[in-house]
Amino acid sequence: MALVRFFWGSFLSLFLVGVIVAAPGAVLPYWRAEFGVEEEVFFFFIALFLGLVLGIRLAQGKNRQPLFPMALMLVALGLVLLALAPSFTLLVAAGFALGLGEGVTNLHGNSLVGELFPTQRVQLLNRVNVAFGLGAVATPLLLLLLSPRVFFLFFALLALIAAALVWQAPSVRTLRTQGGRGQLPFLLAAFVYTGLEGSLATWGRVHLEHLGYGLALGGGLLSLYWGFLALGRLLLAQRVAEAPLLWLRRLLLLALGVLGLGLLPQAAALFPTAGVFLGPLFATLFALVQARFGHQALGGLLYAGAAGSTLVPALFAHLPQEGLPLGFVALALLLYALVSLLR
Repeated sequence: MALVRFFWGSFLSLFLVGVIVAAPGAVLPYWRAEFGVEEEVFFFFIALFLGLVLGIRLAQGKNRQPLFPMALMLVALGLVLLALAPSFTLLVAAGFALGLGEGVTNLHGNSLVGELFPTQRVQLLNRVNVAFGLGAVATPLLLLLLSPRVFFLFFALLALIAAALVWQAPSVRTLRTQGGRGQLPFLLAAFVYTGLEGSLATWGRVHLEHLGYGLALGGGLLSLYWGFLALGRLLLAQRVAEAPLLWLRRLLLLALGVLGLGLLPQAAALFPTAGVFLGPLFATLFALVQARFGHQALGGLLYAGAAGSTLVPALFAHLPQEGLPLGFVALALLLYALVSLLR
């Protein structure tokens, strides 16, 4: 019974990570109207990032109790501040609280599942990470139906429920494996993967609009991309678990095929389908690193992921719009080469 409770607590916690990641972009027009901010939004994202870095560092220790449930309580506090803040200064404070909670929650939400089900680690980590995609997809849709205040208060309550579910979660079993070497290729693969995922999410829509696609259609295809990432994790988890590295290479070749077609303007709208083939990659890398190198190495993997998801899309800003699809293909080729080196 406890295993089931911890699994669903981890599922809800990763759903909330998806909400945290997607919410700022979805609620930004409201903040601009309510607080009159433009460039000042920069400070919210800096606070979020600093909290995230600190949260990952704290989560690399052995104890999950009370750190994991307390992190979810901190997420609840951050969401309440977003709902009720009378000033932008408090929104910045909420950003730090959410980043700190996200860092701990993301690491322990994944690692707990991997430890509880070691023989099904790849399969169940992919399935529990469907929650992240669902949170990211649901956030902009729900904010069309609910006021930001109701939205954030509802998810603050959900964070408290998740905290109750993971209460008394067991301590980390293996901080560091003996003689664990060879982490660098896994970290590089995580960096490039999150860079590719983030670049497609950030610049795929921009490229479509450059080609003449309308705002609504571009937004719909972007939501479809996040949905396909979640679908890939759900449908392919069991298959990838049979031979993880072999299947990751096969799926990357299929993703390359889709992105290669995207070089043709008439096929550019196919880019969301690449999400199906890319979906299982990060959770599978997480499972392999956890099994081979232990819990502490997972912090490095998340640092690499955070860096890739921010720095690589930023570099894409320097590409001409006509060169965006070529940039996607180049990243996918580099990722395939890195995964081919993994043993």
